[in-house]
Amino acid sequence: MTPRKAPTPPDSVWLLGCALSLVVTVTGATFGTFMDIRLVFQAQLYCLGDVSAGEAFAGMVWAGSTVLVMPVVSLLSGAVSPVVALPARLPGVAGRAWVAIPLALLQAGVAATGPVALILHDIAVEGTPEGCVLPWWPAWLPS
Repeated sequence: MTPRKAPTPPDSVWLLGCALSLVVTVTGATFGTFMDIRLVFQAQLYCLGDVSAGEAFAGMVWAGSTVLVMPVVSLLSGAVSPVVALPARLPGVAGRAWVAIPLALLQAGVAATGPVALILHDIAVEGTPEGCVLPWWPAWLPS
């Protein structure tokens, strides 16, 4: 009787999930930062019209903090995302592409949740002062 070895998961799918998470993390840290600042300033311009010098300075201070916070949030969500793909490496499902590929895609989605949540939060809190609701803001999200 020979001992049976459990099937090993394909490393290419694991690398695909990690590569997608890395791309999403870097994109969220760079493009997400500038998109967040742009959307918040556009929302403030829509709600307030012309801003005073004090409000413009406060906006620049907020933008500076966003440049520091967004990469951290993006890196944290990217660091947590490989945990999603761990069930594909369990002995019972290892080597099954029908489990590993959706989990790799879900891993990239988890890496994107941090930056997307921060952008939505900043638009709702910073971009819409005094209860102003943007015309494109979904009704199911709080404003």
